[in-house]
Amino acid sequence: MSAREVADLFAGKTPRRLPWAPELNEGFVRKLLNAPPGTPGPYWELEREAARRIGADHLHRVQTVRTIHRRVEIETDEATGLCVIRTPAGDLSRRRVWDANSGTLLNYELLVKGPESFAAYRAMLDDETYELSPPAGPEAEIAGSDLATIDVPATPLQHLIMWDMGVQETLMCMLEHTDELVELCRFAHEKNKQFYAVACSGPGRIIRPMEDTSSMLTGPRMYAEHCVWQLNEYAAIVRRAGKLFVPHMCGHLGAKMLEVIAQIDLDGIEAITPPPLGDADLPAMRRALGDDVWLIGGVDPSRYAICTPDEMRTHVRATLDRMRGDRHFVLGHEEIPLAAKLENVAVVAELVEQTADGFYS
Repeated sequence: MSAREVADLFAGKTPRRLPWAPELNEGFVRKLLNAPPGTPGPYWELEREAARRIGADHLHRVQTVRTIHRRVEIETDEATGLCVIRTPAGDLSRRRVWDANSGTLLNYELLVKGPESFAAYRAMLDDETYELSPPAGPEAEIAGSDLATIDVPATPLQHLIMWDMGVQETLMCMLEHTDELVELCRFAHEKNKQFYAVACSGPGRIIRPMEDTSSMLTGPRMYAEHCVWQLNEYAAIVRRAGKLFVPHMCGHLGAKMLEVIAQIDLDGIEAITPPPLGDADLPAMRRALGDDVWLIGGVDPSRYAICTPDEMRTHVRATLDRMRGDRHFVLGHEEIPLAAKLENVAVVAELVEQTADGFYS
């Protein structure tokens, strides 16, 4: 499959068939290509080849912004995965280790341990400045991808939940240290706006923060109060640059959370997950968000590992039938997992090819 279908659809043309733009778990990519960690060459080329082999379009995150520190020192031990960040306000540490069973990096120690880490975390952020990476690398990645998306930060609350402090500690701090956490998030938000401005000055049309929105992480009220207005400020930066704002939201997006998401000035949502893993309903999202918002999703990625091919076919056909003719829809989902059955992956590729016969007529 080529880039033509994605490019045509985003240009308002009728593509030959419905684009299918899944995310790919790194472990799945390396298993498919027999390319263990340490294989020569850039990873994005492996990802592109894996997408080609399974018959998918290439959805790819490109990092075009480099973070520079002047006073903060960062020490990393690749053997243990330990990273120590020394700031004027104290040290931070985290440990991430490649897990062969899941095919991903796992957090064994989080950077922010609680309120006692806030001063050092703020000092780390305060020390950051941002500039465009040397253009050759990112531009080559963008040229090699069917659907290149520029990696930018999530809202600070979501970033703390997903990466730097964890769900439990972040939510406990929101209850017990509300003012301190809100102030830290406001400061991080101002730094994020600087990052977005730099990212939007560079190549790439689609700006995609890993927002991971889900009512399993934050309730609709909390998300509305602490994240929506920040996303709208990011969207304004993106729009001024003439680019598209398409956050990654892969969790429970239904019911009250959908009402909150409708308040965000976004151009699209990527990795929309239906039941049973998620609770998103694509037609309901279309009604709530309007006809011009890109909806990328519709497949429960867990089914690659647990279904029979016939069950997989039924699941995907249901999505295709419900979204038939929609010109702002791309079939997609969260990562194809390491445990995916290749016969189930082949089923999706087969069904997508069949959309060449009348999906848009």
